[in-house]
Amino acid sequence: MRDLSNFPKFPKSKRSTFRYWYWHWRAFNRVAKDLGIWKFKYIFHDLEKPFLRLFLPYKTVQKIHRAHNKHHLEYPGRKDWEALYIDWECGQYTKEACPRNAITEAGFLYASGKMDQDDYIRFMNTAIKIRRRQPDSAFYNKN
Repeated sequence: MRDLSNFPKFPKSKRSTFRYWYWHWRAFNRVAKDLGIWKFKYIFHDLEKPFLRLFLPYKTVQKIHRAHNKHHLEYPGRKDWEALYIDWECGQYTKEACPRNAITEAGFLYASGKMDQDDYIRFMNTAIKIRRRQPDSAFYNKN
């Protein structure tokens, strides 16, 4: 995985800005590409957020976004666990308050009761599949 430490990290108060969205979008696509799981649909990741932000307060945009996008736990239907993994994995590169990678984020959310057991198991199964594909993964040794 490429070093993304040069990406700017944003405090929570700046996550409603276009600048944050842009760097998050770049980090999301870079992580997906580096993991070898990039898909064309990722070009449109969170694309509605900067446009909705022109008319609505950020908390409303965030609530709408999480309820209508498969890569969030709040989405009521079938989730996109792979995109969720990428989203959580790239958070450590763009958020000051999020030093965790995707697996530690899932563990934190599960332990704090914000993620149920079924979702945790589904997420971890996806994480294992993604990590197995990585040639230098310390998480899974293919030998």
